[in-house]
Amino acid sequence: MHFKILSAPWLGNPVVRQTIRLLVSVGLCGFVTWITNLQEPGWALITSVIVTQSSITETLSSGRYQLVGTLIGAAASILPITLMLYHWPLWESFAIAFVPLAILASWKPGTRMGVVTLMIATLFATPNDPYLLPVERVLSILMGVGVSMLVTYVVLHEQARRDAFRNAATTVRQIVEMLTQAHNHEMDWAQIQDLNDASVASLRKVQSAVEEARREHWRPLEKRDPMLAELPKALRQLQMDALVVTRAVLLAENQPVQGKDEATDPLSPALMRAFDWIIQRCESEVVSRTGEEYRVAAGVITALPDDGAQGEEIMGFVMGVLRTDLKTLIQLLAEDDTKKA
Repeated sequence: MHFKILSAPWLGNPVVRQTIRLLVSVGLCGFVTWITNLQEPGWALITSVIVTQSSITETLSSGRYQLVGTLIGAAASILPITLMLYHWPLWESFAIAFVPLAILASWKPGTRMGVVTLMIATLFATPNDPYLLPVERVLSILMGVGVSMLVTYVVLHEQARRDAFRNAATTVRQIVEMLTQAHNHEMDWAQIQDLNDASVASLRKVQSAVEEARREHWRPLEKRDPMLAELPKALRQLQMDALVVTRAVLLAENQPVQGKDEATDPLSPALMRAFDWIIQRCESEVVSRTGEEYRVAAGVITALPDDGAQGEEIMGFVMGVLRTDLKTLIQLLAEDDTKKA
């Protein structure tokens, strides 16, 4: 079961969220080491700081590297410790295990923690029980990784959904900006492509947030939040359509006149109303998971021009594709009840 933390505007700041997660992780890890009376709690605290990242994906990756590297290093340290018990020189014993681990770390950078663990266990071994330190190190890593995973999963875990819809609204705004600049011929194709790159970057943030949301719960995202699961796909299609439309507008011999033919006008009032509705709907989901008046969405869809309207052939085609995918996105964000008369 996830702990639910009340939403507040300042929690939208990723720096604040990560600070809270890090403080909770270190504090909880310190408490666990105190309860278990771990002899060297410092390693567990250090691990919690290293592993606790700003997202579940990064935390899982960091924790995996820490755990795998520590297990490899602890296992490798048994050889030089045993050799030193038989009066082998320190540095010769250390080199026998260090060289293979150095090669492995160069080949698989994720195993670099094994080299660190080998150094700690071999060069700073306890005189009474030289095998104790590798065991302590593994226990500390396990404790630090476990606490970090728990904190990342349960503290502010619902922020990924808000981030997805916040960046979705930004993406749609950038799509509208592309269409506006192309229609007004205030930018050339190279500048339009720069705007498109910005919208693609925002779209990547949406996709990353959705992937983060997938890992926040054991239930599939398609079942617990189908709107969020389908959001990146619908947005990506709309973004590609908008790029094609802007290219067609720039190459068209007869530029569409605003208000003259809504079927080929990328800035028609009905189209702008649809984009504005999508932006407002995404921003409302950033604040809280709320329903939407379906009749409003139905009215927005109904107001869009028919694809069979008269107009320049190429522009009519690309605008028809744009409107089709626009309706798909609107239906995703709020059920289309145009047929429920």
